[in-house]
Amino acid sequence: MERYWALGLFRLLPEFRRLEAEAQEHLKEEFALLLRRFAERGGFLRAYSLVGLSAEADLLLFQGAEDPKALQLLRREANRTRLMGYLEPVALFLDRGVGEPGEGALALFPFGLEGPPPEGARLLEGRRLALLEGPLEVLFPLALDQGGYLALPQGFREALDDLG
Repeated sequence: MERYWALGLFRLLPEFRRLEAEAQEHLKEEFALLLRRFAERGGFLRAYSLVGLSAEADLLLFQGAEDPKALQLLRREANRTRLMGYLEPVALFLDRGVGEPGEGALALFPFGLEGPPPEGARLLEGRRLALLEGPLEVLFPLALDQGGYLALPQGFREALDDLG
């Protein structure tokens, strides 16, 4: 079934690291609770860490929904959390596509993929976007060659802990 997709890339602002550890933990837990709540509503919502894999972004949130209003609702609710004051949106990619991410690493190609996917990778194909899921060793060279974003799947809290 085709769904609406939203892939949001975020960069953690340095000001977050200057907060007391207890304040950081509270903000991360509040945001993780919001993400868990949305994940239970239907469709899908996944968090990925880009820490050490991208100079532009630290966090990827990949949401799929049957209704585009659900994409807007998540962003509106996220903007009401205090952690969003420390997460700078880098990019937002909207599309419609078939498939749902599993447990593997993800490579996002915002302008599509040149050629067939490599052996060992699963293609999640949108109308404009291409996402490959599979082992990092398979995705890494392709992301370097074609300018994709590499991301590692994490639980919501674990992805936020990766930020620092």
